[in-house]
Amino acid sequence: MHAPDDRPFDAPTSHGLSFSGSGAEYFRIWIVNLMLTVATLGIYSAWAKTRRLQYFYRNTQLAGAGFDFRGDPKAILRGRILAVALLAAYHYAFGFSLKVGVVTVALLLAGLPFMMRSALRFRLSNTVYRGLPFGFAGGIKEAYIVYFVPVAIFVLPGALLALMPGNPGVGAIFLLYLCWPLMHGAMKAYQHKHLMAGDQHAAFGLDTADLAKPYVRAFLIGLGVMVVVGLSIGLSVYLARGQKSAAAFAAFLPAILAIVLAYLYMLLMGPYILVRMNNLAWSATSFPGIRITCAMRTWPYLRLQTVNVLLTLLTFGLFRPFAVVRTWKYRVAHLSVDAPDGFEQAVLAARRPPAAAAGDGIADFLGVDLSW
Repeated sequence: MHAPDDRPFDAPTSHGLSFSGSGAEYFRIWIVNLMLTVATLGIYSAWAKTRRLQYFYRNTQLAGAGFDFRGDPKAILRGRILAVALLAAYHYAFGFSLKVGVVTVALLLAGLPFMMRSALRFRLSNTVYRGLPFGFAGGIKEAYIVYFVPVAIFVLPGALLALMPGNPGVGAIFLLYLCWPLMHGAMKAYQHKHLMAGDQHAAFGLDTADLAKPYVRAFLIGLGVMVVVGLSIGLSVYLARGQKSAAAFAAFLPAILAIVLAYLYMLLMGPYILVRMNNLAWSATSFPGIRITCAMRTWPYLRLQTVNVLLTLLTFGLFRPFAVVRTWKYRVAHLSVDAPDGFEQAVLAARRPPAAAAGDGIADFLGVDLSW
């Protein structure tokens, strides 16, 4: 007996992702990649990245099928050579002449937003599921709107210091970091609302302000903690009046507490923002007949990363591949895909017509992966 849409009555509509790999397996790939990368002075890193992505994608299962990565290592190598050349040009251009430095900075400001978009197109167009290629349809104009200010924050401080050495006004550019929550939200929205599965475009139900909310909550939490600590310090100083030894200790107490507070705040808020933004972004992303849910939790993710960092330090870095697998498993396990009309039908409906791939040649040529 089948339902009117030819699916069994008990056919599941929600599919969780799973990862079948292991830390031990990936360790063997990681150590070989590391040795060959060192032996070839970094040239093999492009092939190492391809092997890494293929291992993780092929072992990630959704509804009984794995993903795949089909990127050309030579394209990744071109991207890395370009990245190294840009970085070298940025660092040494003003050493040649002021004019060369200004031209280099102008080229970086003009080119990096385009390259960021190109990197997204490369990664997604080479990601495949059941023969279905993904894609990225974000426009160039929007890429410049989204990425220009973050690129400027990265590029301009060094250039301004070279042009106006000793000018205290140069530091004013760092005030743009106050807008980082909106910039991060804009980048996340740009990435998600232009995703493609075959010829189907993603729908994205959030805007930049929605994605910036985790930063606002983190700021309010930090502000509350600072007020509590400030009151505690004031009370300790008040109670220590007239006691020289206690007063001396109380003089150092604010600095000690400030350092501890800053460390704990960064330790806690980083994972909190990552978890919240990923949950918001993926849960707001959908395709025709497909709804995605991400339900990571902050405290378990923080415990996971704390253990990963401690074991990586204790093993002098050898636990790193195991940590990567543990993190990937956690994130994959908290993603699910719901297809009320049937998953197979949704995948088949999204298959890109062969003719649509004819115009991708230029994108493939320009779509070098800059590893960003």
